Amino acid sequence: MEQFEPRILAFCCNWCSYAGADLAGVSRFQYPANIRDIRVMCSARIDPVLVFESFAIGLDAVAILGCHPGDCHYIHGNYFTMRKAELVNRLLDEVGLDRRRFLLDWVSAAEGARFASLVSGFTNTVRELGPLGVKERVTGEELRSRIEAAKRTCQQERVRWLVGKEYLLETKPNAFGEKTDEENLKKIIRETGSQEYRRQRILLALKEKPASCIEVASKLGLTPDSVLRDMVVLRRKGLIDVGTVEERNPIYVKI
Repeated sequence: MEQFEPRILAFCCNWCSYAGADLAGVSRFQYPANIRDIRVMCSARIDPVLVFESFAIGLDAVAILGCHPGDCHYIHGNYFTMRKAELVNRLLDEVGLDRRRFLLDWVSAAEGARFASLVSGFTNTVRELGPLGVKERVTGEELRSRIEAAKRTCQQERVRWLVGKEYLLETKPNAFGEKTDEENLKKIIRETGSQEYRRQRILLALKEKPASCIEVASKLGLTPDSVLRDMVVLRRKGLIDVGTVEERNPIYVKI
């Protein structure tokens, strides 16, 4: 049987990991050719939306490789990257994809051997996982819908603001000299991400066809009361409305 060869995209920072990849090539270190590199000025440039867009076009895994913490040419860039990576991992859980399909790691310009080792290990891991969604038993239209919901979640203002400010909120005191409780902040971000993901799934379900709260809940595997709460918010925002009423059940439509 022919071995599965994954398609992997790696975002590499210009100053360290891309130079490390260059060094690996010059030094003739051997590693699989499954990864395609995209050079960016800083790992913090990678929006979580780009990660899910990569999965949406059928790539099997995504890596972000940057400078070691403390060595970023933009001082705190990779600390912001860490917070974005946490969001990606949480949404991978929501989608039902294995977290091992996403890698965040650090490679300096002098670590050609480390780059080759990371790429080899990551490629072997993804080979074992197989094509996107197959081992996780989420494929076809269902997988595409979930990835689209995750991508749209990353575009929501509440999510972007919290993740973008998370590092500063954790490390900088406010005007009164008070620091944010990190555990409470992470809980808020986690709950906000899950909430927005559910709402995006509801919107995508209603985009397919108008449905009642119970029908949407059944389709998405959610409880009717949680769907109803989200629908109330979506209707208040003017994103959905009641189209008709059938046997006392409101039929919601996406606006």
